Amino acid sequence: MSHPTGPIEVERKFVPGPTVEDQLHSLGAELKDETVFQDSYYDSLDNRLTLADIWLRKRADSWELKQPLLRGAHGLNGASTQYQEVTCEAEILRRVSEELGVPCPHNLDALGLNEFARFVTTRRKFLFPAHNGSGHNVAVDLDTTDFGFAVGEVEVLVQREDEVKRALQEVEDTCRKLGVLSESPVPGKVSTFLLRNRAEHYRKLVEAHVL
Repeated sequence: MSHPTGPIEVERKFVPGPTVEDQLHSLGAELKDETVFQDSYYDSLDNRLTLADIWLRKRADSWELKQPLLRGAHGLNGASTQYQEVTCEAEILRRVSEELGVPCPHNLDALGLNEFARFVTTRRKFLFPAHNGSGHNVAVDLDTTDFGFAVGEVEVLVQREDEVKRALQEVEDTCRKLGVLSESPVPGKVSTFLLRNRAEHYRKLVEAHVL
């Protein structure tokens, strides 16, 4: 059983205030770009993927998967999240088939998964330059969805698990400078969409301690 490869996303979400962009500029961050994209999220009818904290989505016609670093664990750790990101479709197909306990088909569409969320996000991405020899770029995404929800995300991408602790410190330091360091998790786009549109699915994930 091979574990899919891919970068590890260390992230904390926050509620963006009206002056957050001014704060980012004053701290030395630069606006990298503004993008608009649609995400569609998929699961089996019994929600087997999301109940295992595995998040399968299609963005701009490309499949992406987020999963905890360890099988059976959860990506949410305190107020931060730590997920491995997988973008190789063959690896995603193997991982999803394995979790569902079905033979691996030729493509993901053949699995007949159910789309449980779809929304459009406008994202303004800011970048801080790497500092203190860490080699990590801290990114801040300011997201607004077409269902009227806004959230900020401070994230660092690393390649190895032994880099996670340092990355988490950098994320927390950035949140502290922005004045948005929260002791409790801030809801994200998907969980908010589920709360508003698929209450039963949301309840199952809360009971499973995924959310």
